[in-house]
Amino acid sequence: MTMNEYNATVAREVLTAIADLEAGTCTLAEVQAVLQGAIPRFENDGSGIASAVRLAEADLEEIQFTTLLDEQVPAAIFRLDELRASIEGSADV
Repeated sequence: MTMNEYNATVAREVLTAIADLEAGTCTLAEVQAVLQGAIPRFENDGSGIASAVRLAEADLEEIQFTTLLDEQVPAAIFRLDELRASIEGSADV
């Protein structure tokens, strides 16, 4: 199911944060904060985007506490690639 326009706007913010992490212009904690801030803003449009972001945010928290410091960002990017694919598959963002 596709997400509505409002959710697509919030999803673009999430995608920007992911791209910024990949570019090295923000930290893992900053990306996690963007995800945490986006979760309550999503509307229930049947797309499942809020759930996907919630799961990704929980995985980032686990990465921060269970992964060596040098491996955290690559592990997070690997996980966030899955979220990006989910978002891009749900809407034109």
